[in-house]
Amino acid sequence: MAPYNFVDAPTAVFWDTNCCAVPADLHFIDVLHNIKRCLYESSYNGIVKYMVYDSGSPSLIDENPPVENMVITRFPEGGDPFEKFKKIFVDIMEWSIDRPVPANILYISGETNPHMTGLINKLGMDCYNTLLCVRDSLAAFPTNGRLPLVTRDFHFVRSVWSWCELSHGRPPFFNRFSDKLREGRCS
Repeated sequence: MAPYNFVDAPTAVFWDTNCCAVPADLHFIDVLHNIKRCLYESSYNGIVKYMVYDSGSPSLIDENPPVENMVITRFPEGGDPFEKFKKIFVDIMEWSIDRPVPANILYISGETNPHMTGLINKLGMDCYNTLLCVRDSLAAFPTNGRLPLVTRDFHFVRSVWSWCELSHGRPPFFNRFSDKLREGRCS
């Protein structure tokens, strides 16, 4: 395999704020800074672009100053959740098409389905560095003796955070292929 430099590659963060809301003890801007810090501490030093999807808390985001490299997509409160899912799915696909490997993709959502799982796995097979943030803590995921079973569905995800950990700037609870990432190799 050809070596890839994921360390300096751009990272896109796709965050559904309704599935993973800003914790009560934090501010929206604090969460963005914590996400970026987690990425840097995990050796992802490239430019970070935030794609934020919101349908219930516009004041939470509107009261903040603009953040560099952030796009906010709003949906009507109580609207069709499938419309938001389609938008996130298409945005991830478009971003990956516009940015060839090496690139990092962090998907933050409490909701998964076979289509999104398939897309994240396909991008991982295509040598994109895929990262995942789930709503629940590690305690919510049974293990098979070593690995959390959330990795069973996401075969190619390199790191998994719980939302509580990522939003507060803590390290991932699961990190696969860390040596290969440092070596700059895919698969």
